[in-house]
Amino acid sequence: MSIIEKAIDRLGEEPPAPRTAADAAPVAEAPRERSTIEAALTSAPPVPAAPDAAGAAPASPPLDVLALGLEGIISPHSERSRTPEEYRMIKRPLLQRAFGGDAPLGVHRNVVMVTSSVAGEGKTFTSLNLAISIAMEMDRTVLLVDADLAKPGLSKLLRMQDSPGLTDRLLDANLDLKDLLRRTDVPKLTVLSAGRRHRRSTELLASNAMKDLLDELAQRYADRVVLFDSPPLLATSEASVLAEQMGQICVVVESGATPQFLVKEALDLLQHKDRVSLVLNKTKRDLLSGQGSYYYGYRYGSGYGHEKDAAEA
Repeated sequence: MSIIEKAIDRLGEEPPAPRTAADAAPVAEAPRERSTIEAALTSAPPVPAAPDAAGAAPASPPLDVLALGLEGIISPHSERSRTPEEYRMIKRPLLQRAFGGDAPLGVHRNVVMVTSSVAGEGKTFTSLNLAISIAMEMDRTVLLVDADLAKPGLSKLLRMQDSPGLTDRLLDANLDLKDLLRRTDVPKLTVLSAGRRHRRSTELLASNAMKDLLDELAQRYADRVVLFDSPPLLATSEASVLAEQMGQICVVVESGATPQFLVKEALDLLQHKDRVSLVLNKTKRDLLSGQGSYYYGYRYGSGYGHEKDAAEA
């Protein structure tokens, strides 16, 4: 039995923990004094030039991510600590798959979807921290896309819910993509909001326009990782439709809260099991003791259903 399968079995043994409002989304702290580096990043005047390394038009001011002071969000300027180290461990296999070896024809391994079984498991928190961590790489840029079109939590969190974004681009191919991307105060991290609400969002994600957009996002910059914060798999049909077009899929599982049968039901919706990884969120310290390396609050396994990969993760 693989480590991932053992972890899922342990989930079924733990009684569900009561959910609180604090579990659903990161809590904003009181504004903090920004460092000299952060202040310089957010106050630097725009340079009239071509799009930056992450692909965003430089005319608009950087979007505050670090300056929001969100609880639990890592910073490239902070000292080495436990949470950033956890995300270093999580991102490494993703990057190895994205840029190492040959992918099947038509599959972009650098396009990664972050999802969960149900709401409140921490997928948006994971998406944002993972994006910041990858942006800290010396040779990578990151585009973070809010693909939860029905409930765009990332756009709301970053206070860009009124900005044109993914939906607008799918509806109008004449829109210049670089005009929709927003630079952030994290170097090499760019964000694309969900955009306007649309009653046929599932059909939009399954359209040829979405396929063409994915090709453009994946291929325009050779060093780019594209992260999609998607809806929960069991909440809408959008997530499974989007998953069909992804090169890699990260499923966030909340330890002690998500029943085992829901995790299995969500994974059954995914056709390409070799592209799936699990991130076990909010684990207790002794949950996986004795089962190999332990990543504090997170456990990462690759290739769900493939015992050899899981054992080596």
